[in-house]
Amino acid sequence: MAKFASGALLEGVKLDPNSQSPLYRQLYIGIRKLILSGDLPPGTKLPASRTIATELEVSRTTVINTIEQMISEGFLETRRGSGTYVTQRLSEMTEFYQTSVEDDPESDEEDPNLSLSKRGQGYADLPHEYEPEGIYTFRPSQPAYELLPHDTFSRLTNRYQRKPKDEYLTYSDRGGYMPLREAISSYLKASRSVRCSPEQIIITSGTQTALNLASQLLIDPGDNVWMEDPGHTAARCVFQGSGAKVVPIPIDEHGFNPALCPEEERNKPVKLAYVTPSSQHPLGRRMPLTRRIKLLEWAQQNNTWIFEDDYNSEFRYTGRPLSALQGLDKSGRVLYVSSFTKILYPGLRLGYMVVPKSMVEAFAHASTILQRSTPLLTQQIIADFINEGFFATHMRKMRKIYHQRQQILLEAAEIHLKDLVEMSAVDQGFHCNAWLPDHADPEMVEGTLRAAGYAVNNIAYYCMKPYQRNGIMIGFAGTPEDKIPEGVRGMAKILREIL
Repeated sequence: MAKFASGALLEGVKLDPNSQSPLYRQLYIGIRKLILSGDLPPGTKLPASRTIATELEVSRTTVINTIEQMISEGFLETRRGSGTYVTQRLSEMTEFYQTSVEDDPESDEEDPNLSLSKRGQGYADLPHEYEPEGIYTFRPSQPAYELLPHDTFSRLTNRYQRKPKDEYLTYSDRGGYMPLREAISSYLKASRSVRCSPEQIIITSGTQTALNLASQLLIDPGDNVWMEDPGHTAARCVFQGSGAKVVPIPIDEHGFNPALCPEEERNKPVKLAYVTPSSQHPLGRRMPLTRRIKLLEWAQQNNTWIFEDDYNSEFRYTGRPLSALQGLDKSGRVLYVSSFTKILYPGLRLGYMVVPKSMVEAFAHASTILQRSTPLLTQQIIADFINEGFFATHMRKMRKIYHQRQQILLEAAEIHLKDLVEMSAVDQGFHCNAWLPDHADPEMVEGTLRAAGYAVNNIAYYCMKPYQRNGIMIGFAGTPEDKIPEGVRGMAKILREIL
């Protein structure tokens, strides 16, 4: 014989008409709690919808909508000519449902046996960088957002969005939108001496995606990866997350030098070496031709891949941009990577990787699995941006402005920071390094400046082993000219108090 839910029992359902949660949702949760707690056991017949509505002082429509939802989810069932019942099948799952924490998350704790994978925990434990808000951010890698060609982007966007064709609404080709790959190929050949066909270019959502692709396809857990020290922390995190053993290689005046490898690692195989030859990150040192050739010889002798991160080559302030290491490679072992992060803005999420001809199919196929594709609209806009000359014009303009901003920073530093830090010009990039006195605590300096709104970075953050000097990175590209002197004065005031 069916049990009946009394009106008194349903009065345990509390509804608040002033709550932001709709009444039907409150009623749903209330009845479900009674079911899950066992107060409405399987087989119990519910009162008629009109009765529930009257007792709870809600509309019958609200009750009907709630009951229909719970029937569709399997909590309730109807019997022709008889009424609505708590589903009998729930009796087999009563113990599980009665321990549910979904409706009362504070009453129970999550299962302590749930855990991340070893790789997941490794990622969680890796260092990460945060960026505080502030007026004078001096953020090292930030371009000038206020000078982006928004009007041009709008016109190019409308070209595809006004009446989009069906093919504009689907995924792009494997490896990326071919007109963009062709435009990048032409640009790289002319300005960076990169040797590639459009097919060798894989469009990515940035350098991190390229790093992940390379690590997934080229590195097995336990493989040795050599990295510049100090070097790009985010790259190191990707390699460590893939299970590689990252070996720090000290930097000399010409950048990465395999000869400086620690003695205990010298005779071990090296699967990949990560380098930034055009402007070593974060020290800004340039790798000369002789070192580049020696590096390629070393890589060939040791059967080692080279990952060339050419992260800001377009912004060289003395002479033409340096030729890429990839253009000197004759054995097809250099992966060349760059992005539009610094040229335009990070939120664009657009980059590219030039892979050897023998690896094109593998990388193109893997990219469709691991990242699917960068939004086709974005690729179309940037392809037109390059092909119609806007890209070259924007670069010339920004190169001049960034150089000017660096000069303003150095002039202000000469006046206000001269006796506090040692700072000199860079011939490429978005930041200058300010070297602190030997007695300074760089973590305290960074923390104090960040608390005041200056997004400087401690150089030690990029180091795997202690570096010989303490310093901070001060960005100049993303701070307007009229804000730089005032920002330097404020920074100097803080440094005088803590140094």
